[in-house]
Amino acid sequence: MTKKTSFISMLLCAIFSTSIAQTYFTDDFSDGNISDWTQYDADGDGHKWFAIDLSSYIFASATIASFSWHLGAFTPDNYIVSPAIDLTNASGSIVLKYAYGSFADAPKHSEKYSVYVTTANDLTTLQGATAIHTETLANPETRETNSLDVSTFAGQTIYVTFRHHDCTNKAAMVIDDVVVRAPLNNDAFLKSVSLNRYSLPSTDNTLSMEVTNNGTDAISSLEVNWNDGTTDNISTINVNIAAGATASVDHPTPVNYANIVELNLTATITAVNGTADGDTSNNTQNDILFNTVTQTSTKALLIEETTGTWCGYCPKGAVGLDHISTTYPNTTVPIAVHGGNGDPMEVPEYKNGISNFTSGYPDGVIDRATTSDPSASSLEDAYNSLLFPINPVDLDVTSTLSGSDLTITADATFYTNISSANYKLAGIIIENGVTGTNSGYDQVNAYSGGSTAMGGYENLPNPVPAAQMVYDHVGRALLGGFDGVDNSIPVSISAGDNFQTTFNYTIPATSNQDDMYIAIILINSDTGVVINAFQKSINESLSTSDLELASAVSIYPNPATDKFNIAFDASNANYAITITDMLGRTVLAQQHNNLSGNNTIEISTNQFSAGQYIVTIATSNTSYSKRLIINN
Repeated sequence: MTKKTSFISMLLCAIFSTSIAQTYFTDDFSDGNISDWTQYDADGDGHKWFAIDLSSYIFASATIASFSWHLGAFTPDNYIVSPAIDLTNASGSIVLKYAYGSFADAPKHSEKYSVYVTTANDLTTLQGATAIHTETLANPETRETNSLDVSTFAGQTIYVTFRHHDCTNKAAMVIDDVVVRAPLNNDAFLKSVSLNRYSLPSTDNTLSMEVTNNGTDAISSLEVNWNDGTTDNISTINVNIAAGATASVDHPTPVNYANIVELNLTATITAVNGTADGDTSNNTQNDILFNTVTQTSTKALLIEETTGTWCGYCPKGAVGLDHISTTYPNTTVPIAVHGGNGDPMEVPEYKNGISNFTSGYPDGVIDRATTSDPSASSLEDAYNSLLFPINPVDLDVTSTLSGSDLTITADATFYTNISSANYKLAGIIIENGVTGTNSGYDQVNAYSGGSTAMGGYENLPNPVPAAQMVYDHVGRALLGGFDGVDNSIPVSISAGDNFQTTFNYTIPATSNQDDMYIAIILINSDTGVVINAFQKSINESLSTSDLELASAVSIYPNPATDKFNIAFDASNANYAITITDMLGRTVLAQQHNNLSGNNTIEISTNQFSAGQYIVTIATSNTSYSKRLIINN
């Protein structure tokens, strides 16, 4: 642990030079001992701030942390209070600086914390104080630095408090490198770096930096270096960043490689205003990943919306998914993940898996990387900001059908080199046109009778009776689990490699094959983020023989009253016709042998009760099913 008192720092300042920034307190938690900090577990759950070594992680040092989830959800209200900091002889400008962040992936990163400066350290004082800073963390897996002006406390003895509060079921937040000092003249903070993740060869890509001026002097020039592990790219950039301001700064040397490369770049501010930066601890951003690809691929956003029939505001999500699916049918894969409170369309594994990425209903989870309000306008905004045209992999899906049993082949073709991949393929079955007759299919509707346009729900009752509800984009089954199939993609990948994984799925008798889709997703298991997504209707995915049979069959009239016809173009084969009810019971089975040419088979409905049925026509190699409604 590194600590300095007011006396020592003033003595050093007097010995060396008054131009050296005076430090009144510093703690980097390097020895893991926080016994001189005072703690209050205001929520009484037994969990407090604790020291943790994150030297192998983004903070690259020991730090302190507070949980909002650890083997269960917490709602923390945890205070940690510094030792007394003597500012009785201080004057002029004084700043409190600290590093902070979350070591969780989105959206589990969004912890909330506040900072207090007080002249007493008891809990009553702290609970009555006004925070000098409150923030909900916006960036996952990022070390950030903040600087707060505490000059008004000059002449007093103070305590600095960090409070973790008003968040639940996220992960943990961290605090590091707490310093109270006079501000530095030159102090640039490299807050973040943005760069296209993937690029075609011989293409200029701009490395853009967000730089905050934490010093007292305006910054007129920055010397910045980006390095690819071998070569430095150093440039002096003229800027105009006032004290306390943040600006976007583009490095003039583009990231451009003629060959297929996989790189981990580093960006560093090496000088400020022609001199060394007074604080170099916040001048570097590591792990800036960059790959060139041999060709462009088709990228689609996976949009998973948490919803429930019991949720009054979930119609907003249904309208949003309808909008995004019709507006961007080829570049989105929208899925309604039903769950909770007896929703009859719940898939428990799917509901439990998506709950790690969201904390409410309705919510939109995009590529399992970020969340969005699931309204049509918000999903549109998210689509425009998150869909990037270049991606490292194309996905496809094909299938064969035997009766109601699907054998599905997921296909991934890569266009770049990846030396240490931890990727998995997964599949999801989606169904449109889902209906039900019991009250569980009633949709609670908070928009009923309101003035807000919500896709027509404002004109429907609350709840909307099951007889009036049709549910689309329903996630029906997970293929390979929520997290994908282990070892479906190898660790080492070269551009041009193709990998396949097989799934099996039985189409339920209550489902309509014509309304069903297969989605294939590729998951980065290190982060949980979906790299790419792709969907096809089951009929589109079928093999040639399956597809030919599907296109050759017609069932009419539908709905039927006294009779219906099955018309198909036979190919000198034996055909089995099976009709089942919604409970899967066979109510009719016929065998027709050696059929060829155009055939029409008429079936009387006298033996059927009114209701829905599945008609299946099959040969020895393929089959086709369609839903039939009978109104007697």
